[in-house]
Amino acid sequence: MSVAFEHFSDVKIIECDDFLSILPSFVPTGNILLVTSKGFTKRGLVAQVVDKCTASRVYVFDDVTPNPEKSHLQTHIAQFTHNNIDHVIALGGGSVIDAAKIFCALLSHPDTSLDDLLLVDEVVNKVNLIAIPTTSGTGAEVTPFATVWQSDMAKKYSLYGIQSNVAILDPSLTLSLPVDETLYSALDALSHALESLWNKNKTKESEVFAKQAISCICHSLQQVLAEPKDLVARSELQRAATLAGMAISITRTAIAHALSYPLTAGFAVPHGLACSFTLSAIIDVIGYETLELPEALAGQVTALLAQLDFGVELQKYVAWSEIQRLSNVPMDASRAGNFIAPIDNHLIHEILLTSQRLIKQTSLL
Repeated sequence: MSVAFEHFSDVKIIECDDFLSILPSFVPTGNILLVTSKGFTKRGLVAQVVDKCTASRVYVFDDVTPNPEKSHLQTHIAQFTHNNIDHVIALGGGSVIDAAKIFCALLSHPDTSLDDLLLVDEVVNKVNLIAIPTTSGTGAEVTPFATVWQSDMAKKYSLYGIQSNVAILDPSLTLSLPVDETLYSALDALSHALESLWNKNKTKESEVFAKQAISCICHSLQQVLAEPKDLVARSELQRAATLAGMAISITRTAIAHALSYPLTAGFAVPHGLACSFTLSAIIDVIGYETLELPEALAGQVTALLAQLDFGVELQKYVAWSEIQRLSNVPMDASRAGNFIAPIDNHLIHEILLTSQRLIKQTSLL
C-alpha cells in the first residue's frame, strides 16, 4: 500500500530491513547518547548498536520505564550534561522516544530545568535525534512533542518542539512484541488517526495521512494478531503508526485522548487501550457525518473494534464504576478543545455509557 511519507518534510523517514547497517551513516562523528530500555540491553541489541557506531564515544541510558517520570529524567540527565553529546539515538517504543526528546531538550538547554522547559511554547533542539521505533503505535518518531508524567500527582505534561531529524523504520524490530503490546500500540495509532480527522485543526494534508493510517490498520491488525511473524503486515502497521503520527503533528489529539489520561495516570491503564475503548461509542453517539468521517472508513473501524474484547482488557486494570466517574473529571482542555463538536459532562456520560453497552454486546457475540 502506498504511503505519503514523501509529503512530510519535517523528518527524514527511512524504511529498511536492517537498521544496524545504515545507522552509522547518520551518526558518523561525535559523541552519542543511546536511550533505550533494559530489555534491549539484555537481548544484546544495545551492544550491537554500540559496536556499529563509529562515533567517538557512546553513552547508554537504558533505565526508561513506561510512562516516563518527570523527576526521574531530570535526575538522570546530570550524568550526561558534560559529555558533549552530539547525537541522541532513541531505540524503543513511545516512552523511550519521549524520554530521548526530553534528554535532547535538557542537553540543548543545560541551565534550564525540565519544569521550566515544560512551560515554553516551543523548545529549540540543538542535538541530532535519531528515532528507531520498536513498536507500531505512538508515532513519536515523527511528532514534535513528548509526554512525561508525575504519577504521585496523577498528572501528565507535554513538551513541544523536539522532533527527530531521522526516523528509521525497521519492522523486524516489532516481531518480538507480545500480543497485548502489539494490540495496544496499534489502537493508539488508530486513535491518533481518527482524532486527527474529527479535529478542528485538520488540514487536507493531515486528512490524507489519517485516512491512509486507518486503512492500513484495518487491513493489517488482525493479520498481525493471527500471524505475529508476518513481516509484511508488521511493516504495514509500522507505516500506519508513522502516518498517524504525521497527522497528529498537524492537529494534535482530541476527546478520546482527553478521556484516557486520568485512566492511565490513576489506574495504569495502558495508553493505547485507554484512548481507544471509546472510539466506537464516539462514532455511535456523535455520528460519522458530524465527525466528518467517511462512511466506509467508519464501517471498517467499527467492524475492527467489534472483534476486540475491550471488557476483558479493561478489567485487568480498572472497574467500570471508576470509568463512569470520568463524567465528572475535568478534561484536558488542550485535547478536548480540539474536538469537532462541543463537549460537556452530559456528552461524556453518554459516550461512556455507550462504550459500556457496545463492549457488553461484543462480549456476548
